[in-house]
Amino acid sequence: ALGALAVVAAPALADNAPYLAAGKRTAEANCAQCHHIWPGGAFKLYPPSFTAIAKYYSPDVSEMKVRYPDHALLMPQFNRFMFRENVGNLVGYIVSLEE
Repeated sequence: ALGALAVVAAPALADNAPYLAAGKRTAEANCAQCHHIWPGGAFKLYPPSFTAIAKYYSPDVSEMKVRYPDHALLMPQFNRFMFRENVGNLVGYIVSLEE
């Protein structure tokens, strides 16, 4: 289980604002070059917007695709340099975009 993601799953999303903000900063620094990371992103196929990822993937699948991106040669291998908490915050931010 993801520590930060478990926090995001709690009912009071406002309590998770620091984690979501950290996830957004991580996305801006590491993902925005290729993905549309903001709310209301277009549902495009490659690379998918974070809104599409939130809608179509479970948090567990999203985490695995961030940590071990076997599907994308250009996507960094985040498991090699990103702390698990950062990945949890990033996935929590993605989940928060589900419409």
